[in-house]
Amino acid sequence: MKAASRSRLARIGAVAVLAIALGSLIPAAGGESASAATDGKMVVPASGNIQSKVGDGCRDNYRKHDGIDISNQGGTPILAAYDGVIKTRTTNSGYGNYVDIQHPGGYVTRYGHMESPGMQGVGTTVSRGQQIGVVGKTGATTALHLHFEVWRNGSVYTAINNGFTCLSNVTRGATLPMEFPGLGTVVTPRVLSGDFDRDGRGDLVGVAPDGDLQFFGGTGAGFRAPATITSAWGLRTHLTHTDLNDDGHSDLLAVRSDGSLEFHQGSAAEGGGFSGFAVIGSGWNGLTQVTSGADYTGDGRHDVLAVRDGILRIYPGDGEGRLSSPVVTVGAGWDAFTQMVGGDFNRDGRGDLIVVDRAGLAYFYPGGLGGFGNRQIVGTEWNLTALSGGIDYNGDGVADLMARMPSGELVLFVGAGNGSFSARVPFGQGYGSYTGLE
Repeated sequence: MKAASRSRLARIGAVAVLAIALGSLIPAAGGESASAATDGKMVVPASGNIQSKVGDGCRDNYRKHDGIDISNQGGTPILAAYDGVIKTRTTNSGYGNYVDIQHPGGYVTRYGHMESPGMQGVGTTVSRGQQIGVVGKTGATTALHLHFEVWRNGSVYTAINNGFTCLSNVTRGATLPMEFPGLGTVVTPRVLSGDFDRDGRGDLVGVAPDGDLQFFGGTGAGFRAPATITSAWGLRTHLTHTDLNDDGHSDLLAVRSDGSLEFHQGSAAEGGGFSGFAVIGSGWNGLTQVTSGADYTGDGRHDVLAVRDGILRIYPGDGEGRLSSPVVTVGAGWDAFTQMVGGDFNRDGRGDLIVVDRAGLAYFYPGGLGGFGNRQIVGTEWNLTALSGGIDYNGDGVADLMARMPSGELVLFVGAGNGSFSARVPFGQGYGSYTGLE
């Protein structure tokens, strides 16, 4: 692709979708069970002894400190204090490995000094009491403990001190004895991947017969007229959405005819688009499927999946826009399916898979430890010419599918949030001539 074409790609903001999934579950630790929360009550995120509070060293000494320090042995579970969406998953010299969760009512909770990066990637919905990591001593500390902060509307929420008593022991999962005004507000979670113009609605891209790559901005009920992003895309295949650099912005993968795997970095600028381009792999020609869009190894980072000679493999992402090792071989027999789409279709934060066989039977494979759980039939007579998804197209916070029928009509398969689909909704005409429609 020419440099001028890349700049146009960055300006217009687009490209989309098809994700394959294959999940790796993190077993629940400590016996806690996550619970849907609407009552505005946070829970204690870790067990241990309260060593510090906000501005209080817990030994009659003031200290500049923005959170609650809960001491404990390393490796013990850290729980989400309330329902929310992973906002940040990163590391620095102060907090070490840490995770931020965005909650209703303007609240954000931070979990610092974790032993390793959090278990869920940016954009993942988590529930109160769900494990998100383990206690460690990374960053600017020499003692094993959890540093727990609460912010509201951009400021430290000092009232969190009311929920803890200095030098007392606390048990993870116990309800904090205080009120959080506005926390019980119901907020619909958002599916981030595939929203390339960052307007809250899933988008679509396709390669026109003349080789132009065109972008169709989603409206929630259909797509806007196409805008040409760049030309000479007729020799590219397997367009796939992802967040391969773990920054919360939708990226694009594409395979060139010479087997190069291209990574187009999503832009943080208003209106989205793409801000960078790199070749991150070779030898990717001759594959029947290439996809991404979720975490399939259980480390919270988006990965890439590919099928060659019927064998499905996982190529782990490193969270910085590249692939790492080792490559995981899932198994054979994946050439039995004509369509494969991944995403979090049951809203548990792990990659699932929707596949369609040659007889038109559609199956849902829930993400499981090292592969999938038992498949379930979710459709019959799915005689389609293209299928993409794992994206929220209608704005309800649930991953959907977008199918192209033999007539060239697009049909939205509305996700039910449990791996099945509740309705079929017409979404536009005239898409029959597009190749690489994602």
